[in-house]
Amino acid sequence: MSALHRTMRRAGTVLAATAAITLAGSTMASAHHCYKVEWQEAAHRAHSKGNSAWMPLSDLGATFLIGPEYAQQCGYVADDAVAQWMAAKGVTQEPLIHTRATIGSGSYYKKGVAPKPISYLEDDDFGMLTMAIVDGMATCAPDWEMPME
Repeated sequence: MSALHRTMRRAGTVLAATAAITLAGSTMASAHHCYKVEWQEAAHRAHSKGNSAWMPLSDLGATFLIGPEYAQQCGYVADDAVAQWMAAKGVTQEPLIHTRATIGSGSYYKKGVAPKPISYLEDDDFGMLTMAIVDGMATCAPDWEMPME
């Protein structure tokens, strides 16, 4: 396979992945775009373990991009992608994404109290994260294909 063909295929995969994440996230009340920053360490740890509406960004990537077939074998790829993104953005805690509601002005704001500091994932963030996962999956599982549902 030529380098140009690989590059074109990778670009198509990234575009498809971005669309898939956007569609998947829209079914979660668009909560994937925003996340709370400056968690107390104990609260961040507790929510990161699961059993709450908050999902670590790397788990979201493993669920929607890597998929259940490869999650056990290649789940670390999402962890690595998020770690690279965090380093590039200067983020010190892995973002926890609320999977059931928007938090900027949705259910988090209903008592009239301004929400704690919120940050937003932009298209460039999704592109960076997706490309890192695509690159990592090429090494971990060369037969992997981006989920299109």
